[in-house]
Amino acid sequence: MPATTAVTANQAKILKFIQSEKEISQPKLVETTKLDQVVVAKTILELSEMGLLDSIEKTEQEIALTKEGKSYLKVGLPEKQVFVELQKVKGKILLDDFKEKSGLDPLLVNIAIGWLRRKNWVEFSKEGKKTFVESKKMTEDLDEQVLTSIKNNEIQKMLKDPKVQESIKNLSKRKILIVNEKRIRIAKLTSEGQKILKKGLKIQDKLETTLTPKMIITGSWRKKKFKAYDPTEDVPVTYFGRRHPIIEVVNEMREIFFEMGFHEIRGPIVESEFWNFDALFQPQDHPAREMHDTFKLAQPNKADLPPKEIVDNVAKTHQNGWKTKSKGWGYKWSLAEAERLVLRTHTTATTVRHLSKAYKEWTPPEKVFSIDRVYRNEAIDFKHLAEFMQFEGIIVDKNVTLRNLMGTIKTFYGKMGFKKIRLTPSFYPYTEPSMSTLIYVDKFKTWFEMGGSGIFRPEVTLPFGVKEKVLAWGQGLDRLVMLKLDLDDIREVYSTNIDRLRNTPIIF
Repeated sequence: MPATTAVTANQAKILKFIQSEKEISQPKLVETTKLDQVVVAKTILELSEMGLLDSIEKTEQEIALTKEGKSYLKVGLPEKQVFVELQKVKGKILLDDFKEKSGLDPLLVNIAIGWLRRKNWVEFSKEGKKTFVESKKMTEDLDEQVLTSIKNNEIQKMLKDPKVQESIKNLSKRKILIVNEKRIRIAKLTSEGQKILKKGLKIQDKLETTLTPKMIITGSWRKKKFKAYDPTEDVPVTYFGRRHPIIEVVNEMREIFFEMGFHEIRGPIVESEFWNFDALFQPQDHPAREMHDTFKLAQPNKADLPPKEIVDNVAKTHQNGWKTKSKGWGYKWSLAEAERLVLRTHTTATTVRHLSKAYKEWTPPEKVFSIDRVYRNEAIDFKHLAEFMQFEGIIVDKNVTLRNLMGTIKTFYGKMGFKKIRLTPSFYPYTEPSMSTLIYVDKFKTWFEMGGSGIFRPEVTLPFGVKEKVLAWGQGLDRLVMLKLDLDDIREVYSTNIDRLRNTPIIF
């Protein structure tokens, strides 16, 4: 471009800022020039087309501490906390004794063990089945330096170091920090731009960007200079309101069930043990009722049960099999146990409530589904949560078979986009025969179990007067959402990370 070409005031402003910085990112230009980001983006594009700037797109890592990471920054990483306590011990100590005497959370000690070994800060030894531990010397901890540099906004200067990158990767896996990749535009002067600045910039008259009605009416547009219109220019991304990705997946599931002729039912979260267990022919001494699996309510401590006839039928079925041709469980059924309140452990409690209304509020054939929250006292990991969602359904009809159930489940998952579906024989206390549903996920190169299904036993259906066959299934929704949204960890399903929520593809 000729060295005499004039530039606009905004172009001149940006060129001077870039001259002082050599190269600068678009967000930094917005911050320093105080110009609108749209104006900055357009001006960079104009100067690039004029040959005065090189505009390059780069990928930058945005690194931030999680709540857990901020906590460790104050008190030290788990391995440091454990090492400090170990130093107070003379010689080696039995690991179990250390956990008991250190005053530290045993879970924190368990987390620290592997990292203490990896960082070679301690020495482990075995004597038979007993494990002993002894502190050695604490070496310089790069992980702690990385946390401090993130807090002080200095991490970008360290990213070229492969060891720092490895530390960031490990801390990210430990949920101590979050790493997001962000694409930004960098602008730097060309040799032509440098020549123009050395010679001195010539500021041209302002170019009009809008043809107004007044200009047309008065004819003043003839004397004005207009900026050329370029429909290919980039504009900032606008984030419109949207449903949460989980709701979008749920809505897709609901539409599929509606298409398949089902209607939706709902039920209470706080449920009696009668509906949650007894009505499903689970014995009152079943392990699933214990506190390690079920959240039980202290107050209120007693539920209202259905009509006496239904309760008696269920009680007799448990005790001796009643009219079901079963022997039952052979114990004295307790009304007090059935009246206790729990957070429901499965949506089958809602399904069996609906089943009890047969010939009163509805008549077979019947097809219903439910999508709702359930609660179990699970150890939380990448595949399990204590609070999660299930989708559940039944088909009530005289002539249905297990093949109909297999077809329903395979059709549903096929419509959800999963191609490899396997149904395998299994055991569930209230269905016979029973199946487990597995879907193959190429990303993980493994089969994921989604839940159970089968035909309700007579011990479940006959106490409510239902003689038709009842096909039933209960499947995990959170795991389905995780796979549908291409997440690696089920805990990310309920993430509040705004960038992740904005960039998750919309289902509908």
